[in-house]
Amino acid sequence: MATMARERVQPQKRNLTDMNWDPITRIVGNLGIYTKIDFDNNEVVECRSTSSMFRGYSVFMKGKDPRDSHFITSRICGICGDNHATCSIYAQNMAYGIKPPNLADWIVNLGEAAEFM
Repeated sequence: MATMARERVQPQKRNLTDMNWDPITRIVGNLGIYTKIDFDNNEVVECRSTSSMFRGYSVFMKGKDPRDSHFITSRICGICGDNHATCSIYAQNMAYGIKPPNLADWIVNLGEAAEFM
C-alpha cells in the first residue's frame, strides 16, 4: 500500500483592514455594513450587513408565489423599490439555479447605475 507524504502548509498571514459603516443614513438610518478587506490582494474577505428595523418582507411574502417577489418587494419600500426588485430577482435566480447571460448582468448593472443619476 502506497502512502503519500503531505507537506504542511502554513496559513498565510494577511494584512486585513476592518472597514465599517454604521449607520448608513441614506437608508433610513438603520443599515450597517461591516467588512474585512485585504488591500494587498484586492480582495474583500468578509462582508456583512445588518438592519435594526423590522421591515416585514417575510410577512408580506408569506404564502405568495416567489415569482411575484420582485413586484411585491419593490412596492413595500417607497425609497429604493428598484433595489428590492433587483435583489429579489437575484434571490430567485439563486433559488432556481439560473445563471443569466453576461449581457443580462450588464443590463441590470446599467439600470442600477441609472438610479444614481
